[in-house]
Amino acid sequence: MDLSIASDLLNKILSLPIFTVISGSDYYKYLQYLPLFLIGVILALILTPIIGKIALKHDITYKPGIRKNHKDFDNPEKALHQGITPALGGLAVTIPILVAILVFFKLDSFTIPIILAILVLMVGSTLDDIFNLPAKTQLAYQILAALIIAFSVINLTNLSFFNLNLDLLTWNFSLFGLQQSLSLPGDIILFGWILVCINAFKWTAGSPGIIEANSFTIFSLIFIIAVRYSSIFSSTIGIVATGALLIFLVFAFPPQKIMSGSTGKTLYGFLICIFAIVADAKLSTTIMLLLVPLIDFAYVIVKRFITYKPKNLIELLRINDTNHLHHQLLKLNITRAQIVLLEMAMTLLIGSLAILSTGAIRYFALIFGAALGIAFIVLANIRASRHKEKTEKEESPESKYSY
Repeated sequence: MDLSIASDLLNKILSLPIFTVISGSDYYKYLQYLPLFLIGVILALILTPIIGKIALKHDITYKPGIRKNHKDFDNPEKALHQGITPALGGLAVTIPILVAILVFFKLDSFTIPIILAILVLMVGSTLDDIFNLPAKTQLAYQILAALIIAFSVINLTNLSFFNLNLDLLTWNFSLFGLQQSLSLPGDIILFGWILVCINAFKWTAGSPGIIEANSFTIFSLIFIIAVRYSSIFSSTIGIVATGALLIFLVFAFPPQKIMSGSTGKTLYGFLICIFAIVADAKLSTTIMLLLVPLIDFAYVIVKRFITYKPKNLIELLRINDTNHLHHQLLKLNITRAQIVLLEMAMTLLIGSLAILSTGAIRYFALIFGAALGIAFIVLANIRASRHKEKTEKEESPESKYSY
């Protein structure tokens, strides 16, 4: 991969007076990416309102209880989004990522498969937002995107925590002038891992703001890991994604004005999976970053098999139940905003351990402290809300007649 464009840009950025002043700082290698962060912020700030208006104009919206394509748009029991909400919002995040790849990196055997896979998922998920596609169609374009990556030069060559080499059989070939590489059994595992990441992350989007907050958190952590491993691609695109998600989270935070929709839900997990692998992060590190959605995913899968006994994967994906973590938290009378912050704190807390595994002790302490701070604020608010409800109930006029 030719990184000359990104490298030249970063060198120009480094020559700016503000960076000359802080060049001796330990945080310099992270701060030099600030202009790229601002690019993500600006693009998302421009795109989000435009995409929202387009979605409303063409009625590409979420309407609880409304049927699309002769099937329920959502299970009324799990409809946690309130009112008519424009979809397609994920494009405000994925378009800046796609633009950043095209602008900062040359088209070659490394970038082209990533771009193609993103385009496949963007087109398929956009159609899903419009027509509410069947589960088998959604799975089909996910499989196509995963196959594009599996046959590319991006390979999963080992599982460090099992000390297993996964490139026992390697087949290198050229297709349309692009170098392709298939390593077995590693690429089979990579193919399955991509599908798991897409759907595990997608399933967290049942309540407003959760998937956006988790994505923002995980992309931020991937950026730190990528910089430490000197992965220019993952650090460059990761920080652009972080900036875009920061802005979009403002719009998506409860009560949300726009939702990521399938265009975001499908892409976020895929991009996190790819960027983490490209950053040379160990698979165990990636698992830690995605641990909250992965545990939720595993629990729901087991619960569905026990309860509904689906005959195949398609039947499993069609099941629309209320067993996810955010549904359980909502049953505890926790507000949607509190659920977002609580899950974000959990992701930060576990993600701090992933940062620690790279040897970044100071960043671990900073992220761990931030996670505890957010969790403390949320729990304090939950306790205060319940105390207020209890007090109001005790002071109500009806209470004097109760026994």
